[in-house]
Amino acid sequence: MIQRRILPPLGLAWMAIITVFAGLMLSVFPLAAQNIQPSATAKAESTLSSTPTPSQEVYVSSLPNKGAAPELASLAWLNSTTPLRLEDLRGHVILLEFWTYSCINCVRTLPSIESWYDDYRDQGFIVIGIHFPEFPYEHDLQNIAAAAQRLNVTYPIGMDNDGATWRAYGQLYWPTMYLIDKQGMIRYKQIGEGAYDKTEAAINDLLVETFVNQPELTATPRTPLVSLTPNDVINVRSGPDVTQKSIGAIGPNMSFVILEEVSGWYKISYNDDVGYVSAEFVTVSPKEKS
Repeated sequence: MIQRRILPPLGLAWMAIITVFAGLMLSVFPLAAQNIQPSATAKAESTLSSTPTPSQEVYVSSLPNKGAAPELASLAWLNSTTPLRLEDLRGHVILLEFWTYSCINCVRTLPSIESWYDDYRDQGFIVIGIHFPEFPYEHDLQNIAAAAQRLNVTYPIGMDNDGATWRAYGQLYWPTMYLIDKQGMIRYKQIGEGAYDKTEAAINDLLVETFVNQPELTATPRTPLVSLTPNDVINVRSGPDVTQKSIGAIGPNMSFVILEEVSGWYKISYNDDVGYVSAEFVTVSPKEKS
């Protein structure tokens, strides 16, 4: 009689291990082959999976959105060869400070602001000082220019003698700092001195925030501001003629919105009034069509 051989329990265990190992080898080697010579479908899937999703690409700061920043209204500027408007500065982070040069609290903020301006301007950071005067002598452009030089303020300063920008922001205190994001929204506000570390952290946070360029709401482009900057120090006169009284002077690195052209003279906002400068000694921007 022929007897069937029965494998001992250890033999059954080894057969099971061999079977599992063979299955694993069959599953691994086809995958390796696909990695060496991927099909078109595999290539597409690989490309798709390596592309970051929008949620991975876009960074939004946790700073609260306090609404759209009101536009600047200044018609005369120091430390800038063109008048500034927020609409033209989309994609930049802007620190806007309301100040006046004889306010000691304002003066104490200036070294930190100037330092931030130096450190971050190459990263798309802009500082704008809006000078709203408290006392009569602070209305004079020459006084403000001398104070800016004495205090080492190199960033643009917009004259706000009539308080148009001050009122647009509902201002009550000197100094007050706002941070405006790349979309033109107010994201941070600091009243008074202090909180410098907190402010700088907010600047850094907004600088790395993703800028999504929004399409224009209208197809009609806005009319650009026509402005002038002096080629040298020139007189500002009370009327459009050299026989008119000189009421002051302006120089390079200042800019003024042109209010009117009168017989080769330009009318500008000067202190709390208007003045006239000869077209012969200024550069107009954008250039006038011939």
